[in-house]
Amino acid sequence: MNLSQLHVLVVGGATGGAATALLLARAGARVTLLEKVAQPRAVGAGIALAENGLAVLESIGLGPAIAASGRAVDAPAVVDARGRMMLAPPRPAPRVRMLRRSALQGLLLDALAAEPRVERQFGAEVIGAERDGRVLARIDGRTVEHRADLVVGADGVHSRIRSAGRFGARVRPPGIPYLRALVEVDAAQGVEAWTGAGIFGSFAVDGGTYFFASAGTRACRRAVAERDLDGLRQVWARAYPASVPLLAAVRRFDDLIFNRVTRVDCQQWVDDRLVLLGDAAHAMAPNLGQGANSALVDAAVLLDELRRAGTLAAGLDAYQQRRRPAVHKVARAAAGLGALAELTNPVARWLRDRLLLPVATRLGGDATPVVMQELPATLLAIGRA
Repeated sequence: MNLSQLHVLVVGGATGGAATALLLARAGARVTLLEKVAQPRAVGAGIALAENGLAVLESIGLGPAIAASGRAVDAPAVVDARGRMMLAPPRPAPRVRMLRRSALQGLLLDALAAEPRVERQFGAEVIGAERDGRVLARIDGRTVEHRADLVVGADGVHSRIRSAGRFGARVRPPGIPYLRALVEVDAAQGVEAWTGAGIFGSFAVDGGTYFFASAGTRACRRAVAERDLDGLRQVWARAYPASVPLLAAVRRFDDLIFNRVTRVDCQQWVDDRLVLLGDAAHAMAPNLGQGANSALVDAAVLLDELRRAGTLAAGLDAYQQRRRPAVHKVARAAAGLGALAELTNPVARWLRDRLLLPVATRLGGDATPVVMQELPATLLAIGRA
């Protein structure tokens, strides 16, 4: 279909929404981007861009900037608390670059500002939407109605667009909390460790280290509830000594970012002129690092199917038929891996480490194509067409 005749309203200006706006605008569509955060540039901690997400970003011209601001991750592995290998990465390992989330957001915002077919409205909170493409937003205390041929809900786990349509959404109760932080020390291990206290991972970023840890054990939960940074340090020092210099570099408890894993599954991603993308459609456990990367793949495939189709309805249906099964496999695998990683009972961990993982390693093939969901070369070609 001819995208130059299409007015698209993208709700959500984070990674998936920003990439969608850029891809559709450069393909000829007129795009309005609504983002509820008035100043969204400096948000979050770190982000891992896998080869599929990198291909999408490279297709819109951000490759050199990402290469300059990110750090290459050399075949990330899973180890135990003593650094012994538990799960080795496939060979050859897919490319991964780690960078500050604020750096990626800044690159996307700069690209949006330079794109004449994108109208940006920050501080615009969506308060309602209709299946026919009407969206109500509150901006500076005023209620504004937008009308579009297509409304893309890229507005995250608590999507207002999803709640306005008939998507058959199942939002599971939040799971264990995770903490994340950026510290200005060079103490990255470049691995994810499965320990008696849960997961702890640390990777180099420009000017420091990004680390993350689960907080599901009773001791961790108590420390978090009491905002006890010293108590949290002690828990992790006993479970994983490599955590010591990283948590020591955290100055205040408020410098830690906490979130709980929430999984979202939708029976369908399309309802008339409303379509979902990213966490709004398929929030998943973080254990395969495919949350933001899957949103980027969504953006590319949406463009590809709209461009191929004769009508808007046909393009949207092809998009969900192509993406939903692929993402479901990844989300299910991430949930399974997360359940294994979070085993803290000593007997369960012994069974996992001595019996389950060795057998799975011998029997399992290379899961990279399933995790990547689309060939990186295909994703690169979509954005460059």
